[in-house]
Amino acid sequence: MNIFINKGMGHGNSGVEHAQFYRAARFRQKNIPFKLVFTDLLPELHQHMQEWHLAEDEVIGMYDYLLSDDPDQYLKTGLIEKFSFQEDSLWDLTNTQRRQVRQTTGKYQETIIRDKRYSDEKKIYIVDDSRIFLENGDHKISWHFREVPSRGKVPTNIHLNNFRGNDYLFETFEELVTFFLGELENSFDKNIYFIDRGNENEEALVRAKKKGADFKIVDIVHAAHLVEFQNGHPLFNNFYQYMFDHFDTMDAVITATKLQRDAMKDDLKNQVVAVDLEKIHAIPVGGADINEPAHHWDGKEARFVTASRLHPEKHISQIVKAIAALRQDGLNATLAIYGSGADEKPLNDLITELNLGDYVAVKGLSQNVVKDLQAYDAFVSASYSEGFGLTYIEAISDALPIATYANLYGAQELVQDGVNGKLAEFSRQDSDEDQNVVNLTAAMRAIFDDYDQLSQGAHEVAHVYQSDRIADQWQKLVEELS
Repeated sequence: MNIFINKGMGHGNSGVEHAQFYRAARFRQKNIPFKLVFTDLLPELHQHMQEWHLAEDEVIGMYDYLLSDDPDQYLKTGLIEKFSFQEDSLWDLTNTQRRQVRQTTGKYQETIIRDKRYSDEKKIYIVDDSRIFLENGDHKISWHFREVPSRGKVPTNIHLNNFRGNDYLFETFEELVTFFLGELENSFDKNIYFIDRGNENEEALVRAKKKGADFKIVDIVHAAHLVEFQNGHPLFNNFYQYMFDHFDTMDAVITATKLQRDAMKDDLKNQVVAVDLEKIHAIPVGGADINEPAHHWDGKEARFVTASRLHPEKHISQIVKAIAALRQDGLNATLAIYGSGADEKPLNDLITELNLGDYVAVKGLSQNVVKDLQAYDAFVSASYSEGFGLTYIEAISDALPIATYANLYGAQELVQDGVNGKLAEFSRQDSDEDQNVVNLTAAMRAIFDDYDQLSQGAHEVAHVYQSDRIADQWQKLVEELS
């Protein structure tokens, strides 16, 4: 079985989850069996699965499995009964929430008990989760929390009652995950684990493999792997340090771009311990399912669009400022912003401050980005770093020219300056933000100086990233590892 390992998913997702969804579609296309596995506690998992068109028999939720009346049947079919999410709270006489009870969308109920204590340091009362109880009849899981200086609150003393008729006690969440993954290993044959997220998942699998378990591990790299070089030695991204420390245990490592594949090989080739660089492969985490014909711009309104999580690291405020600058320069520029996240209110405040309410709109989360982008002329991004950039591909498939900062690795691989878009130089220093906006504004302006040719270029680039080709790459990898 091909098992995609992640922690969670939700209503709004990051590029990691969208990469998983896209990979799942390619596996379906080739009739390659797979399961998406989530190890976080996700009370609304099954509702979100429906939103993102994941079938019940394609997903394994760790808590759904451990609390199932029939674990083996659940692994085959997923949930059969459907449940609606509901919650109720108990408040004490001081108007403090002390208990919260949820009917999850899985077949179990969650009860959260909260403690109230006075902090001498902060001079306030603090209300925090104390214990968690999950119940499906006589199938139960419970734990309480302890403080770990470097990690904050973590679950401890995890009781698992009546799983396959037995009771278990796990001191840590990592032990629970190890048990769960061991169950999967015993339930499926010829397993290939694609690790998308979760250090505890990766560590459990590496330990099992080193003890002789017969399965394959594929590590998926979703972001920049290198921070910097110090005294000639690479300092890796914390999320991938464990992978590099146990590189010999990995059967394959997947980057989304050829640029990052080649950079990773260069970073590893002079290490003290020689490693097999040929296990590093580049497979795009997104592709073009359609290939729209090139567009002609009528010269009236320059309709920009962007789509991403609304978070500070996406720097969408800089795009809004660029729109203001373009309009001051006489270009009839407008902007649609698709996405959700913590930056939604600050963005709306900035739009109001710059008097752009008639020209910039926050549209909310898109469930079909490719379709929604078709209403616009050009795509714009202000992200400083993209391991790939799925929305670049979605824009390319719609034959939209792209204006973006020249980030690693997505923009530099997917956007060819003067061919299907314009790249803007940028600095990561906060003091240089104004100059960044100037550079991005110039790139956005240049899109409409040569619009028709750039749209034709996007149409041609889309051929390289057709989903059929990417499905072939995944099939070839699975066959080589099987």
